[in-house]
Amino acid sequence: MRTSPARLARAAAYTTAGVAALAALGLALLWFFHGRATPYDAPTAAPPAGPAAQVLVELPLPPGNVAVAADGRSFVNVHPFAQAGRFGVPTVYEVVDGALRPFPDAAFQARYQGVFGMTVDARQWLWMVEPAGLDHAHTRLLAFDLARGALVFEHAFERGVGTFAQDLRVTPDGRHVLLADTGLFRFTPPGLIVFDVERRSHRVLLAEHPSTQPQGWLIRTRLGPHRMAGGLVNFAVGLDGITLSADGRWLVYGAMSHDTLYRVPLGALLDETLGADEPAAKVESLGPKPLSDGLATMADGSVLITDIEHGRLVQRAPDGTLRTLAQPPGVLWADGVAVAPDGAVLFTDSAIPHYLDPLARPPRRDVLDAGAPYRGWRWRP
Repeated sequence: MRTSPARLARAAAYTTAGVAALAALGLALLWFFHGRATPYDAPTAAPPAGPAAQVLVELPLPPGNVAVAADGRSFVNVHPFAQAGRFGVPTVYEVVDGALRPFPDAAFQARYQGVFGMTVDARQWLWMVEPAGLDHAHTRLLAFDLARGALVFEHAFERGVGTFAQDLRVTPDGRHVLLADTGLFRFTPPGLIVFDVERRSHRVLLAEHPSTQPQGWLIRTRLGPHRMAGGLVNFAVGLDGITLSADGRWLVYGAMSHDTLYRVPLGALLDETLGADEPAAKVESLGPKPLSDGLATMADGSVLITDIEHGRLVQRAPDGTLRTLAQPPGVLWADGVAVAPDGAVLFTDSAIPHYLDPLARPPRRDVLDAGAPYRGWRWRP
C-alpha cells in the first residue's frame, strides 16, 4: 500500500515538530539546572586608604597568574583562555625591570602553552600546572629550579584527574603539592588534589563538600553579566584560589562562585590514615568574601583576595574585617596574586570578560589586540 505524499508531508511535519519540542525542552532543562543565577551583593570592604597600585608590567596578551621567589624574582604567564600558542608567542615570562623575558627561554616555550597556576616553593622551584581541560590529554605538573633555570620535575596525571586544576601551592617541606580543580561549571565536580611528589601519587579531597562547590551567583563586571552559551549556562566556578596560612598550619581556600572563605588544617589533608571524607569534618568558615579568583597570604596572617566583579584587591585581616588595598582604574577581572619578600603585592588583570567567547571558542587575535595593553600591578604598603 503506497503512502500518499500528503501523509508523508504530515509525518515529516510531526517529526520536525517533535524534534523541535525535544530540543526546546533540552534547552529549558539546561537553563534550569545550569543557567539560573542570582546577582551577588558583595560584603562591604573599606575603600583604599593607602598608596595606589602601580603598573608592574604591560603585556600584549592578557596575563593569568603571577609568582614571586624569595629573592624577589617575579614571573607571569599569559592566561590560557587566550590560547596564545596559536600565535607562536611565549606564554611564560620572568619580569625583569618592567620588561618580559621568556622563561626559561623562548625555545622551551612550545612545551607549555596552557599554564594556569604558578607558585615558588621553599627550594626556589617554580611550579606550574597545565590543566587537561584546555588543550591537553593529561594535566601536567612541572617545576623549574630557578637557580639553574632547568626543568627538575614533570608529572602527567592519568586521564580524568585534575582536568581543570588551576591554583596550586607546595607544602613547606616540599613533599606535597596541593592543587585546586575548579570542575567545569556544574557539569563536573571540583575538588582538592593532594599530590605526593616523591611517590607521584595523589588523593582527591573535599570533592563533595559544600565549601568547594559553586553557588548560584551571577558574576557581574563593568561589561555586564558574565554568562556562557547565550545565557543558558551560568559562569559558575568551584574551588579556585588556595593559599597556605603564614604559620603553615592551614590551607585557606575559596570557590570563585561562593560567598564564604574557608580553611582546613594542612595536617588533616596530608594524613593518609584519614579517609577521603574525614578532612571535611575539620573545615572551618572564615566568613564572607567577594566572588574571587586568586588568594595569597601576607606575613601578618592577612589573606589577599582578588575581587573579580569590582576589579579590586581585598585584604581580609586576621580579625575578619575586609578592606580594599587597591582598585586601579580599568581593571576588569583581578586574577592572580602573590606577595613579594619586601611585602609588595603583585596582581594581574586577566580581563576575561573582554575576550572569552560565549561558546568557549578561541578568541580572535583582533579581539585580544583590542584590549591591549594588559597589565600586571604592584601595590606597596
